[in-house]
Amino acid sequence: MAPPGVVPATTRIVPASVMKQASEFSDLPAKFTKSVGERPVVAHNDYCKDIPVISLKGIDSECEYPRIVAEIGQACEEWGIFQIVDHGISSDLMKRMMENTLGFFDLPLEEKLKYSTKPGGFPVGYASGSHRTDDDILDWRELMVHRCLPNSVRETDYNIWPEKPEEYRKTLAEYSDKIDLLVTSLLGVISESLGLPTDYIKNAVGGEEAEQKILFNYYPQCPQPDLTLGLRSHTDYGTITVLQQDDVGGLQAYKEDQDKWVTVEPIAGAFVINLGDQIQILSNARYCSVEHQAVVNSNQTRLSLVTFANPNHNSQMGPAPEILSETNPAKYRSYTFKDYLPICFAHKTKKHYDALVI
Repeated sequence: MAPPGVVPATTRIVPASVMKQASEFSDLPAKFTKSVGERPVVAHNDYCKDIPVISLKGIDSECEYPRIVAEIGQACEEWGIFQIVDHGISSDLMKRMMENTLGFFDLPLEEKLKYSTKPGGFPVGYASGSHRTDDDILDWRELMVHRCLPNSVRETDYNIWPEKPEEYRKTLAEYSDKIDLLVTSLLGVISESLGLPTDYIKNAVGGEEAEQKILFNYYPQCPQPDLTLGLRSHTDYGTITVLQQDDVGGLQAYKEDQDKWVTVEPIAGAFVINLGDQIQILSNARYCSVEHQAVVNSNQTRLSLVTFANPNHNSQMGPAPEILSETNPAKYRSYTFKDYLPICFAHKTKKHYDALVI
């Protein structure tokens, strides 16, 4: 029998190991081939130099804090994505997290399958190509998903986190806590950039009961990277996303006002920050939830660690009343966060937040 909460291989949701197919096929299997309009148009290493890179050095000082608020506010308004350096998370922890994640993906397939995502319900665990059973066209990636916060969720899930590599659970918990502190700091800066109290967004999304999900993406070398994506284009439905990537390019963002895709340059020791739908809605569309995707290449594998900070499912969301006025009326209706995706799926809008437009 499988351990509690772990799916036996016979009921797994892993359609095929992408790592295995990468080693066996010289042509891309049809189930990974995207339609012409969904294929990448910019190379994985054609880096955009315009995406803001913001230093958080001096964030606790009266001298530097106004600069940081201004720079992040401008980046949220013009891009919806930016990079941060001098963020206070040690290079040692970032390195250990990468090593442990790579160690998991390097395990034999039968070991990874012990942690397969269950069909239906919240997508937690290991999957390949997709964590959904109804996907006709798959992404060129393997993935592992954990629920890490609030603490009540971690206490429930901790014992079903992988035991290999040896330090996996301990390192993941440490990383989760450090990223949570960073997110709290960033949400405070974003709140102030909107003219709101420092703790406004943190409180709006549930305070200490806000939810955190950590996703590991492994993108193998691809025989025909021009025909597929590592991860299809989307916006994140939550609050804010913190991405740690290795030195291989692949993350791309859509610059809507210029109608073009740009590739985010990997910067050693940096985190990529992108806004989710809830910030766009809370800011009444002053800030943008950026559309993004991941492309792959034929020469190198790529690894990324993604932390999603999401509202508690009972949080009441919508435009912040404090920023509305006669000249800035609400563009979106209010809702409970647990209803957000069902509302969006029912309306079948291309961008989820358009389903809430008044």
